[in-house]
Amino acid sequence: MDKEKNLGLFKSLAYSSGNLGSLLVSQLIPMWIVFFYAPPEGKGIIYAPIIFVGYAMLFGRIVDAIADPLIGYFSDKHRSRFGRRIPFIALGAPFLVVAWTLLFYPPVADKVMGNALYLAVVLGFFWFFFTVTVAPYLALLPEITSTHRQRINLSTYLASFGILGLFIAFLGSGYLIDQFGFRVMAIVMGGITLVSFCFPVIFIRETSWSSAKEVTLSPFKALTQCFKNKPFLYYVSATGIFFLGFGMVTGVVPFMVTVLMGATAGWAGYALGIMMAVAALSFPLINYSAKRFGKRVVYITVFGLFIFFLFLLATIGKLPFSPFYYGLFIVAMLGIPVSGLLVLQNAIIADVIDYDETLTGFRREAIYFGANGLITKIAIGISMFALTQLLHHFGKTIEEPLGIIIVGPIAGIITFIGLIIFLKYPFKK
Repeated sequence: MDKEKNLGLFKSLAYSSGNLGSLLVSQLIPMWIVFFYAPPEGKGIIYAPIIFVGYAMLFGRIVDAIADPLIGYFSDKHRSRFGRRIPFIALGAPFLVVAWTLLFYPPVADKVMGNALYLAVVLGFFWFFFTVTVAPYLALLPEITSTHRQRINLSTYLASFGILGLFIAFLGSGYLIDQFGFRVMAIVMGGITLVSFCFPVIFIRETSWSSAKEVTLSPFKALTQCFKNKPFLYYVSATGIFFLGFGMVTGVVPFMVTVLMGATAGWAGYALGIMMAVAALSFPLINYSAKRFGKRVVYITVFGLFIFFLFLLATIGKLPFSPFYYGLFIVAMLGIPVSGLLVLQNAIIADVIDYDETLTGFRREAIYFGANGLITKIAIGISMFALTQLLHHFGKTIEEPLGIIIVGPIAGIITFIGLIIFLKYPFKK
């Protein structure tokens, strides 16, 4: 390991600000795209059959997943006076924002297959440029920190900006949609995303104390070597499943709020905003607990909490409580395990990358974050596909709400499998 690196508070914040835009747009898509293109009857224009919206969402994530290791590989290999990562962020962010905005401009204001095809193509472009921007951005973290404590602290800053991005996404999107519609929301959120990535591009410099070395492996061999690293395999499998469950829940919230809780669509954003408030309040506890007990123990604990609250989602409207307030409470409590995911995932993968260096002699940050993205993004794509199938076959209306009700328990069962896998993760610290 190189000598200890001290990034400083200002540059730590400048770097972390990019995570605001990353989580803002990436979470708005599973939250709103299905609802925008295939809302419940009477809740807006139906642009495409919901089952084909699911196929389009899956296609976009497949493009994203394929791009992740490739972009990671080329970023690891890239050499320029601006570094290995910053040029990718500067190139990708503007195209990312353009593609995001176009998602809310389907060509025909009617339920036609052409809109589903349009959605698939634009989602493909969006997720490709998302990867061009975010995979190299995240790969900077292990390069600009060197110790366990630094990584937890920077990961906490990163998660804090991520939470701020989710606050803006969930609360802001709900308000803007209620007041001005989806298209104004898309333009505003796109502008915020672009600005957030300007700070790391302007203020972070990849300096000589980065321990990056020339990587001579082919993209395929570099990727397969990642999956031969057993700690990484356990981590990425479990985390991918966590994201699968979280993606299903995020996507079902607008339907849950409008059908089961009897509120307007805007309350989906407010509910998830409350969840993010709880997550933010949990950051100090997660940070302290990870330093005191180790990242592994805390990650296992938040997995268990997540599963518990997923099962409780099925009880909304079934117990002698107000469906509205009870639903808000359960969604809010999901913020505790989400906090653990946001704080710990990047710190854990940084440890795995250090372990890989002891095995191979190479610093391969971007290919590892790309491989991580390959799994987690496929999982999120599957979550959207599974969600649309459940809603299509079991119902998403007041008269037939079963598809909405069973999402939580099914996501809980799937996430339990992820917990079992992560128990094999070996690093205690």
